[in-house]
Amino acid sequence: MAEESPVLKIELYGVLTQHPWIGQVSIDHDLDEDLFSLAVKRAGAYGWSTTLLGPQNMLEGQRWEHADAGGDWSQDGQERLVAWLTVYPAAGLRGQHLPVLPMVQTLTDALHRVGELHFTELRVHAPVALARDAGFDLRAATDWFALASPDARTDITVTVCAEPEASAEQLSASVTRSGHGLLRLCPGPLDGPGGTVMEGSAPEWTPDAAAWITGTLLEFLRAGGVRAPARITVRGV
Repeated sequence: MAEESPVLKIELYGVLTQHPWIGQVSIDHDLDEDLFSLAVKRAGAYGWSTTLLGPQNMLEGQRWEHADAGGDWSQDGQERLVAWLTVYPAAGLRGQHLPVLPMVQTLTDALHRVGELHFTELRVHAPVALARDAGFDLRAATDWFALASPDARTDITVTVCAEPEASAEQLSASVTRSGHGLLRLCPGPLDGPGGTVMEGSAPEWTPDAAAWITGTLLEFLRAGGVRAPARITVRGV
């Protein structure tokens, strides 16, 4: 894969508390699993990617090629970058868009296999030029999140770094409409981190919901003509 190929990077932040028995199980079964090896296995199980080489091992409909992955699993109770995955997304697949949710699912599966995750933030660096129209799927996803418990509603902060920069008013209004009342955003403080900052609430706070919010923002950027890579951060408050 050429170095200039567009990359999609997913980062999960939070606190990972490893299962107390995971070390002994690893010894008993002679395992030496890290985030990368677990992500490769899980992506292969879903049929999203493979590390097998050769024409006979070509995966039909492969969503990405693995580039790298890792994570900080220090057991000090502090918020850390517990998992990240960088891939080369497939281009030109019929009916497929950027695989943010599949990658998030791969990482959360890997983390939940070794411990309990307190999820705090999702960061995505996305090649918007490869994005395809995801409007229909995002509208369908609102029904999924409409089934969340009313008590699960969570305050969030969203930051979007893209060129050209979108106004917080326009972006928050568009995303709120796309969320059909489930996702509510308004312009955030002007003295926040770099980029367009918004505040609001989501129907629940899960990696799944953060991926949906990210996808909604990417769809707005794509439809608005953005072609440069964009960085999106979604954080639970």
